[in-house]
Amino acid sequence: MRHFAKLVLSLAVLAFLAGPAAAQGQGNRGDRGDRGDRGENRERGERADRGGAGGMDRGPALGMLLTNKSVQEELKLSNEQARKVEAAVGEVRQRHRQDFERLRSGSASERAERLERIGELRREIDEETREALRGVLQPEQVRRLRQIRLQARGADALASPRVAEALDLTADQKAKIQDITEDAHHDAREIFQNAGDDRQEAMRKLHALHKETTERACAVLTDKQKDQYKELAGEPFEIKWEARRGGDEGRRDGDEGRRGGDEGRRGGDQR
Repeated sequence: MRHFAKLVLSLAVLAFLAGPAAAQGQGNRGDRGDRGDRGENRERGERADRGGAGGMDRGPALGMLLTNKSVQEELKLSNEQARKVEAAVGEVRQRHRQDFERLRSGSASERAERLERIGELRREIDEETREALRGVLQPEQVRRLRQIRLQARGADALASPRVAEALDLTADQKAKIQDITEDAHHDAREIFQNAGDDRQEAMRKLHALHKETTERACAVLTDKQKDQYKELAGEPFEIKWEARRGGDEGRRDGDEGRRGGDEGRRGGDQR
């Protein structure tokens, strides 16, 4: 259970650190106050969101969501659908296991390159997962899955080009939301570094940070945009991360979690 708690914490921090701020080994809060640096960060972040170089995808991976028991229940997957989902996600992960293993080693100076490659791999895996599950999920299940993933991304979702376009965000709104997410990435690193053995308390703090950050970002929106965002996100849903798998699949998730934690710690060490 202690190992799983550490895994979940690592994955939670990875979700926060997956934005452009982490990919650049960002400095302290004072450094982030510089408007020129913020503008450069936003430009790199936009390139990453478009699928280019410069950052990782943000939030839980598609396969991680689809194999989560609480998400499967919310999607009302049949036993046959759940079986096909587990098999497809497992096969895709297995195909890329060696790719991730090769990224585990390397010097601190190569951290940005590793993060970029991990981001590329995550996008590849998500796309392969979608292709493998084509026709397995019903249209309503696909729509609800998108809503759940949007909620899981929190404030980072508002910074994505697709959502920003749907809400017709102004340049000033985009800048404010980007600043809010950068602050959250910094705070998440600090929570992880100060967690010690009290993983449960760290997870509580991360959950509170996610909620606070999303609320701060939503406060930037107009009333009309808030209604539009609620429609995009659907009914509120809280993912329950539980220890539910063992064997090779559990170890694969553990490897990904440890990589996320390692990158987060290195990011903090470089500040």
